[in-house]
Amino acid sequence: MTVLTERPAPAGAGPGGDRHRSVVRVLGALVVLAALATLFFGTRWVLALTDEGMDLADAREAVLVDARQAAVNINSLDFQDVEAGLDLWEQSSTGPVLDEFRANRAEYAAAVAGSRRVTEATIVDAAVAELDLRSGVARVLVGVDVRVLAEGQEPVLTRQRLQMEMTRTEQGWKVSRVAPVR
Repeated sequence: MTVLTERPAPAGAGPGGDRHRSVVRVLGALVVLAALATLFFGTRWVLALTDEGMDLADAREAVLVDARQAAVNINSLDFQDVEAGLDLWEQSSTGPVLDEFRANRAEYAAAVAGSRRVTEATIVDAAVAELDLRSGVARVLVGVDVRVLAEGQEPVLTRQRLQMEMTRTEQGWKVSRVAPVR
């Protein structure tokens, strides 16, 4: 005859013991997944901080902002305050364009004052076509609508498409060449 003796149940056995182990396993797996996700996204973040693409994107945005403003500045003038408008022309330009503005400033002032016109430019669209950070030069295409208000006449809208060469200066990007796009 065999006598059966009752053994004590192992720890965690019995009702609820299996459920406890399952919860611990799931929590352990979640901790491992969280650690892996932290490692993955942390590595991606560090790589993004050192990525030259971010510098290029920031530079493209800076060129675009300055080119849009320069296009407005060099296409807007008020015959009643010519000098302020021509000052903006000079502040927005560098190189050959600045040289031309300075050399012909008196003639431009006389022509604008004599025309008795106001021109107001708005940017329709703009895009950076080329950007060379090493040389500090960019080519930007800009669509400009210019509203011409002549004294005693109805306003006229002219549309211009410009190719602007922008050059990096200590004060930001400035127009160094400008030509109409046909």
